Amino acid sequence: MSRVVVNLFACVALASAALSGSVTANARPAYARKEGKACNYCHVTPGGPKNFRGLYYGSHDRSFANFDNVFEAKAAGVAPDSVGQDAVATVESYPDVKIAPALNFVLKDIDSNNVNLGRYQGKVVLVVNVASKCGNTPQYASLQKLYDKYKSKGLVILGFPANEFGGQEPGDNKAIKEFCTATYNVTFPMFSKIVVKGEGIAPFYKYLTDKTTDPKFAGNIDWNFAKFIIDRKGEIVARFKAGADPLKTADIVAEIEKQLDIHLEAPAQ
Repeated sequence: MSRVVVNLFACVALASAALSGSVTANARPAYARKEGKACNYCHVTPGGPKNFRGLYYGSHDRSFANFDNVFEAKAAGVAPDSVGQDAVATVESYPDVKIAPALNFVLKDIDSNNVNLGRYQGKVVLVVNVASKCGNTPQYASLQKLYDKYKSKGLVILGFPANEFGGQEPGDNKAIKEFCTATYNVTFPMFSKIVVKGEGIAPFYKYLTDKTTDPKFAGNIDWNFAKFIIDRKGEIVARFKAGADPLKTADIVAEIEKQLDIHLEAPAQ
């Protein structure tokens, strides 16, 4: 077997197969040919040192199952589309990435792409479980206006469709996305449909509602459009009931503005 083929066995890691939900991703030349990935996706040069993707792959049990290219590139201090030498991590501690527990989750966005919530560390995060056929559904308009007003200051709104309350989110992700876009012109991040209460609850929502992880704001979600605020440090600082319109409720706006005014010190170089 030629040296080139041996190098391919050693260095090619299929990211897209793992991103689609595989538990592990093994280095195989066939994967590279099928997916159009070359050795410099994970390595500086074939058989050479690993770049940020290779470091991630090696430190996560040779798997890309939870890989978020955008988050990992930011954590490594490189451009998301970089490969080879350009993808060599500039952050010395990478892949040792510290994420606040409340944001240390990987979920699927509305298009089924992996999103590490660590992306939003340093921002003020408003978490909302949403539905398309609820009396609270017009809150989408208020959420979008709130996002438009404060996103440049560091606010991000995360929408999580859920069907636990009156079966008011019956559609699939495609239908939900089309509804939000066409009806309310939603541009804030939307996620794949998940369970936010009861059997099968998503780990992220278990964290938000369990008294062992969120003693101050614990308790079951009351209905569609319940709201949590996570501050720039990644700590849960407020919770508001489903019926509270996010733009018309003074306490919500005041808490968001308060948290946006708190700026974290840059880490020492």
